[in-house]
Amino acid sequence: MKTNQIEIVTLEAKHFIGVPVTNVFQRIDPERIKEANQIFLTRRNEIKGIINEQEYVCPHFANDILFTYIYCMEVAEIKDIPNGMIGFQVPSQQYVKVRSTDHDPYAFSKEYLKENGLENNTRSLALEVFKFGEEQHFNNAEIYIPIVERNL
Repeated sequence: MKTNQIEIVTLEAKHFIGVPVTNVFQRIDPERIKEANQIFLTRRNEIKGIINEQEYVCPHFANDILFTYIYCMEVAEIKDIPNGMIGFQVPSQQYVKVRSTDHDPYAFSKEYLKENGLENNTRSLALEVFKFGEEQHFNNAEIYIPIVERNL
């Protein structure tokens, strides 16, 4: 079995509803992240129009100051957003898709980007896709790193 898989993919626009948590980047508080996860798990049945009941998606972004992580379900459309949750659309874009069971997929993708003359699109969201019932760890996820698209 191949433990490191990487490819460039284009995802169509996606709609999400979920529970966000923001932390100071240099001092990420794991308790706040666990609390957001518990709220999401307890309340995910309130989200209507879910596309895949077997998986959840964690879009996230960071800068030198803040880190935001969002526990979400992909939905067919954004409507009837439960109180305390947010709904948003991620536009169609290209990603480096990474799956690694034995290496840090973020380090692996950074190396791949550099070797291939590509650049992370830091103005977009990275996505982590998890299956319910599996440990939430980046080695159990499909990771999508947005890339800057070049006009040919």
